[in-house]
Amino acid sequence: MTRVIKLRHTELAGCIFIDKIAGINTHTPEYGQRGCVEVYEEELDRKLYVVHRLDKATSGALVFPTSPELATEITQLFEQHKVGKKYLFLTDKKISQKEFTYESLIVKEKNAFVSSVSKEPNSKTSFKWLKSLGDYELWEAVPHSGKPHQIRLHAEANGMPILGDNDHNGSPYFRLCLHSLSLSFELRGQKIHFETDIPAWAQSEDPSQVEDLILAEAFQRRERMYKFSELKDESLRLSHRELDTYRIDQYGEYLWVYWYKESDPTVQDLLRFEKLAKKHQKKILVRKMLNRGEDPNAEILWNIGNTSPRWTAKENGVIYELRSDTGLSPGLFLDQRENRLWVKEHAQDRRVLNLFSYTSGFSVVSALAGAQEVCTVDVSQNFIDWSKRNFELNGLDPEHDNHEFWVQDCLLFLKGTIRRKRKFGLIICDPPSFGRSKSGVFSISKNFDELMINCMYCLEKNGLLLFCTNYEKWTTGDLHLRLNKLKKDFSFKILPAPAQGLDFELPDQEPLMKSIILRKN
Repeated sequence: MTRVIKLRHTELAGCIFIDKIAGINTHTPEYGQRGCVEVYEEELDRKLYVVHRLDKATSGALVFPTSPELATEITQLFEQHKVGKKYLFLTDKKISQKEFTYESLIVKEKNAFVSSVSKEPNSKTSFKWLKSLGDYELWEAVPHSGKPHQIRLHAEANGMPILGDNDHNGSPYFRLCLHSLSLSFELRGQKIHFETDIPAWAQSEDPSQVEDLILAEAFQRRERMYKFSELKDESLRLSHRELDTYRIDQYGEYLWVYWYKESDPTVQDLLRFEKLAKKHQKKILVRKMLNRGEDPNAEILWNIGNTSPRWTAKENGVIYELRSDTGLSPGLFLDQRENRLWVKEHAQDRRVLNLFSYTSGFSVVSALAGAQEVCTVDVSQNFIDWSKRNFELNGLDPEHDNHEFWVQDCLLFLKGTIRRKRKFGLIICDPPSFGRSKSGVFSISKNFDELMINCMYCLEKNGLLLFCTNYEKWTTGDLHLRLNKLKKDFSFKILPAPAQGLDFELPDQEPLMKSIILRKN
């Protein structure tokens, strides 16, 4: 298992160029919160240098030199205004001028940037009207200097504040419609030009169709980050929290829509999904999600295209069987992708226990990574059979002596394991928030302490425990507080868990799926 879903970048003349998504800072704004440069440094395993910045809400072209010498040279190019920069922005205001240049003095006053024409200017921007998009106007801006909020302030000063610019009188919108389109400069005799994709809002015929545009923006965000259009067999999230009513995952040739509205999708909703299916050449399944504590048999499914109840897809090259006829989810929780990669890196030569295994993605990657043994436990015979199918799809023999499958309540299994004094070097525990079985009702809020204590008794010295939960009432901080109770009985160290992929939460958002890793001393 190797990382196939990688962050997209372009390397030119010793520099890394990226197309930054909106909503992420150029660099870390505070301790423990990654910015764009930290994300790419971690992925590329290289030191990158910040020589210019884009506002958090602005998307587009950024350059990170890979050496201090190049950083010094490019910083000088920016300071000497020898870097060509071109931006696009959208406004809902019309003005008579079509092309002009504006100068002003930009300074910071009381934690806000302000623009004034009454004093000697220190900033200059050229504007050019491009076209009308319904009731909106698309403009090009070329800044000849690099002051903070320069284009935003100059657009506001000329009666065309940028759409979504809450700080500078722009009309409300789902995002700031400002995008850094290109960067150009000459470095050591080489002419460098980097140009990004045109943002979805600059291509829309009618930006007032906000839901369509939010969805297009969500898909384009994954294209900017991962070029998902070339990952046709892979699995990743294409729309996460951009819209409250549904989320969309790609599983190979299928798009799976988790529908969270109480009412059924309307004809307009289904037509929107059908349009997506045609554009991306995918089949679509829309699953209406229900409260898991209610009737699990009241599931409703809509399909678009020639769909099948069973198909396969990959995640970082590992093959999984997906199903639309078994439960509320298709068989692979994509918010665990980074955790599965972590397990792959730590499972070799360890005895691995996978609790609440579902369809056993963690077990499959452990076996592929060369685990000494893999023990898989789930209360459902159906999920255990499905797990064995996933083993077979990846050339693994589920009947091999190193592979165990148990249909059993996980707490009962742990207690039996303790009695047998059996230990594991790696335990993965990903329980549901709530679940029913023949053994009774499981609730993570009530059973957490019991579950963790039993896991710790089954963990060998220097063993690792990966615990994950989607319980909505807990934050990662709550997990840390609850784990402190264990310290009176066990000695362990809390290790950093893998950061969520950017197709899910951004670095400053509390993740829906919380993970924590313990190493037993």
